[in-house]
Amino acid sequence: MKKYILANKWLALGVLVINIVGSAYVAYIALIIQDLINYATDSNLDRFYSTVIFAAIYFLVLGLVIFLTRAIRETFRLKVIRRLRKDVFQGLIRQDVSQFNTVNSADYISMLTNDVQLVDDNYLQPLINIIYNVSQLILSVGLMIYLSPVVTLAVLVCIVFLVVIPNLFSSEVQKRQNRLSGSLSLFTIKIKDIFSGFEVIKSYQMEDYVDESFDERNTDEYKSKLSLGYMYAITNMVSTLISIFSRLGTVGLAAYLIAQGRLTAGALFGIIQVSTQIINPIQSLSDNIPRIRGSKEVIKRLTKFTNLAADKRTKLATFDQHISFNQFSYTYTDQDHLTIKNVCFTFEKNKKYAIVGRSGCGKTTLMRGLIGHLNDYQGRILYDDHELQEVKNTSVVSLSSLVHQSIYMFDETIEENITLHETFKKRELQRAIEDSGVFLFLDEERTLQTEVGENGANLSGGQRQRIAIARALIQNKPLLILDEGTSAIDRETARDIEQRLLRRKDLTLLTITHALEASMLEQYDEIIYMEDGSIVENGSFDDLVSKQGKFAFYMQD
Repeated sequence: MKKYILANKWLALGVLVINIVGSAYVAYIALIIQDLINYATDSNLDRFYSTVIFAAIYFLVLGLVIFLTRAIRETFRLKVIRRLRKDVFQGLIRQDVSQFNTVNSADYISMLTNDVQLVDDNYLQPLINIIYNVSQLILSVGLMIYLSPVVTLAVLVCIVFLVVIPNLFSSEVQKRQNRLSGSLSLFTIKIKDIFSGFEVIKSYQMEDYVDESFDERNTDEYKSKLSLGYMYAITNMVSTLISIFSRLGTVGLAAYLIAQGRLTAGALFGIIQVSTQIINPIQSLSDNIPRIRGSKEVIKRLTKFTNLAADKRTKLATFDQHISFNQFSYTYTDQDHLTIKNVCFTFEKNKKYAIVGRSGCGKTTLMRGLIGHLNDYQGRILYDDHELQEVKNTSVVSLSSLVHQSIYMFDETIEENITLHETFKKRELQRAIEDSGVFLFLDEERTLQTEVGENGANLSGGQRQRIAIARALIQNKPLLILDEGTSAIDRETARDIEQRLLRRKDLTLLTITHALEASMLEQYDEIIYMEDGSIVENGSFDDLVSKQGKFAFYMQD
């Protein structure tokens, strides 16, 4: 958190200065009270009235100081939180796909909402309070020494107890804060899961199960918050009891000194006021220090993403000639067998490839490896002559577009979902709309400026896939991958789109498909047939059919 405070160093300095000024103003109230009481008991009305007038003006200025204190503190706090949340978000979206997918996306949402709020509540606000409390404590102790060194000594003894005893609970506070962070994350994951699967829930009448599972997570969060709340209550109880004892002790000692003639009545009231300005900050410190210590793990969890190392690779991926797999193998972390086994193959630029095979044979995994979505693979993936792991990830992304079977739509207009907020020439947009078939569902009521709704809720599955294809085409990247990218479109439209892509001479097309239409497959330069993570056969459609091997059998099955 240090870098976020330093990034707002002038505001931080402002917080420090205004807190010192505010503390001085509050501390001086004790002297005003002392003077009022002394002048009243001495029947010195002239001085009493002038002090009253001074006090009235003083409190007006004090009101302005209090406002400035609050305003500067809030500005500083909110700027730090905004910068922290921004850096965490940037760290999350700058991960590569393989890193990002290791964590549930709802956990990321929880970090940006719940965890950042925990840092605000249990680190930043307590830290600001500590700055104010320390400055008030120092000034008040100095004033107490001026009023009565003997009473000051007694108050300092009480301070030791107020600081030491509540901090014995800091490790337990940290454990319970970590538990709450985990509960909030699981709660967010559950909510996202339920809302994402709402149609399934309604279709299969899962309401009772969902209600039960929601209640389980809701109860777990309740118990975590309650557990932490109880711990805060215990620390507050201890510090409050010590605070009350300290006040009573201070007043009792001051009254004893008055009885001995060593203090005036005005000094007694001044001491009572100053003791409050000492005890309250100490009590606040006792509450806030465990909170700050307890937030250590939550901050560590967030700063893990703010401190992600930048991609230091300088080589750029190129696709002037080919992309090659050389003894490429890959295993998912939750599996004990190879998903892809020793694949050797070369994709040549501007050629068209169809990758076919039964579900689970490794087609999509092969493509994920090609576009850099997999880490820790064995073998080599070469873009021309450059190994994939040696080139900048952004340069790999700039070479290919991927259209999934599952399409995500942003809750924006059709045009914005195609251009993704980049600027293109009108003819480029028009060509993408025509080649993808988007123009087929545009009319006077539904235009490019029509909102698509949450994840394209206002569109059919086929319309969403056309937009996704237009999104890929308008980028004009040399490599286009269709992973069942036309499966939600009627075959006639899908065939038309596919033929348009096949006619593009400046495009390398990789199509993963289950649609085994001979009339379409024979238009591809090469068919790749996969089984059990390996390329079993490859060649032109006519060659594979005449060979009467596994591909031909698969076509007949």
